[in-house]
Amino acid sequence: MDLRSVRRPPRPTTAPWGGIFTVRVRLSLLMLLIYAAPGAIVPLFSLRLRELGFTPVQIGLCCMTQALGTTLAPLLAGQVADRWLSAERCLVVCAGIEAILLWILGGLTEPYAVFVVSLVFWLVMAPAMTLTTYVGLAHLKNPARDYGRVRLWGTVGWVLPLWVMGIWLSDAQWLRSLRSHAEMKDAFRMASVLALAFGAYCLTIPRTPPRKTALGWLAPLVAFHQFRGRAFYVYAICTFGVCVVLPFSTQVTPLLLADLGLPRPWLMPTLTIAQGSEVLTLALLPLALGRLGTRYTMQIGLVATVFTLAALMRGTPLALVIAGYGCYGMCISCYLVSGQLYLNGRADEGVRASAQALHSVLCGLGQLVGNPLVGLVRSEVNKAYAPTFAVGAGIALALFFVFIVFFPRNPTKSPAKVSDPSRE
Repeated sequence: MDLRSVRRPPRPTTAPWGGIFTVRVRLSLLMLLIYAAPGAIVPLFSLRLRELGFTPVQIGLCCMTQALGTTLAPLLAGQVADRWLSAERCLVVCAGIEAILLWILGGLTEPYAVFVVSLVFWLVMAPAMTLTTYVGLAHLKNPARDYGRVRLWGTVGWVLPLWVMGIWLSDAQWLRSLRSHAEMKDAFRMASVLALAFGAYCLTIPRTPPRKTALGWLAPLVAFHQFRGRAFYVYAICTFGVCVVLPFSTQVTPLLLADLGLPRPWLMPTLTIAQGSEVLTLALLPLALGRLGTRYTMQIGLVATVFTLAALMRGTPLALVIAGYGCYGMCISCYLVSGQLYLNGRADEGVRASAQALHSVLCGLGQLVGNPLVGLVRSEVNKAYAPTFAVGAGIALALFFVFIVFFPRNPTKSPAKVSDPSRE
């Protein structure tokens, strides 16, 4: 009997977590902590750079570092987690580096220095976010049912630092005895502490070891080979395009709200309205996927993107701008998170970290184009808001029509297993 023909039983990828409730609670806390550090700085980043006197193009280039990091680093992280090193060890290393870089970034004032340090930070942060998604999907027995309810705590983690900063920058009497002079760069210091907390928590999570016996040594290439087909190509194009238009909202909305006269202490909480709709839709995501399916759920996300940018293009009244921005969270949950579940369901077990890395790379490439595009458009239109958002809304509308015409009605059918493309 040829022993090589005997199929080995799959090796357990996780240590016991003690029950489904414990699994969801521990993964929810993991999500909360990973998103807390970027949540403290990303919504305020363009405001901080304008405060330092950066030009629109310089702001666009510095904001582009998130896209560069998301494009370059996750595939390597996916290969490491799928083949070489357990995911939780990678997360501990990433968290320590993040904490140091965030503390340094808060004190920088020159465009070149901000660009370089921010780029290095995202080269570490982007893989950490990808690996956290992979850990969550790996430990849940039914990701389609449970992941949305776990991932919503990442949104809560994103929101909480902004509320804290809003209180910190307010004129509350009881805070005056605690700080003599509050500054926006305090957000970076708080993010540094949150990154340390995330790293400490990663020391306590069960192991998620690499699948060394999985097919093929080059996991990202195996994952891409499995996804070949019209559904993935349309998904990839639309995901890239969605992430091109997202910077129109994330980079310019804080500036618009500030120029509309919204007081700074209220600005941070207002920027969390989108996350409020994201939490709600993530909680309802299993129901939407079950009743509507992947295709129609993702269409809802694209419609929300168009409406958000159209409301921001209108620019007044303030209530319409805030309501429109609130729909931004539906794009994240209904399109991007549904897309993560779509890829996880189609990927072989041995390349699922790399599948999430492909998603991160698509998002990074889109933002890599979108962030400098926002800066260039704002420079061409003399910082006018309506034409800037009109460009984003036009792209989003085109993506919606591409998706409804070309994305198949049954995209979740598992692809056939393929040979290792790295050996062909």
